[in-house]
Amino acid sequence: MKRLFTLLLAATLAASMASAQQTDIRKAAGRYKGVTALTTQVTQTTHNAALTEDAVTSGHFYYKDSEGVSMVFKETGEMLIATDNTFTMVKDGKEHVAKASGKGDNPFEVLRDVFRNLLSGNDNASLTDMADVNIDTQGNTCTLTITPATTDAKMKRRMMYTSCVAAIDLKSSELRSLRIYQRGENYTQYDFSKYEFNTSVDSGVFDAGTVTRQ
Repeated sequence: MKRLFTLLLAATLAASMASAQQTDIRKAAGRYKGVTALTTQVTQTTHNAALTEDAVTSGHFYYKDSEGVSMVFKETGEMLIATDNTFTMVKDGKEHVAKASGKGDNPFEVLRDVFRNLLSGNDNASLTDMADVNIDTQGNTCTLTITPATTDAKMKRRMMYTSCVAAIDLKSSELRSLRIYQRGENYTQYDFSKYEFNTSVDSGVFDAGTVTRQ
């Protein structure tokens, strides 16, 4: 989970073109060898098709070896925290905790699984059993489009997302954006910038209670 989320958090094709593109991503991941902590600025854009304007808020993304990954938006009080196999979301003053289910219903769990396999070095490995993944490379940008693989109608209705798209800058070896599509035309997008490597990261950012009290 740790190395996966240094690119992140955390995400191709089925097989004919996948081998070379997976190699590109693994080369980009080489920049993170020896990285024990990472921070970036992150802008969250929430698009609701029923509203005329998107909701935009700024925050920070944190990664720390042995701790986990988090995104904290102090202005709105929103948080996304991933530690081990536990995913915590804080929104509108309410905390939601979910364990990794292995069913593909949580987009961040799927992203973790995809990147873990991409970085494994095995070109013949399935990228994930939980989703259909397509990789497309244009210039220095590699785009991964991830769609839940389930055909069960009931499970589809329970999904937190309908698809997600991650864009990786292969030249800088940085995740640039992650867009998570929900029902209808709604989506949430995260744009990442100003990466800082091996900087000091307070363990409190991986504890929703600690962040809330600050």
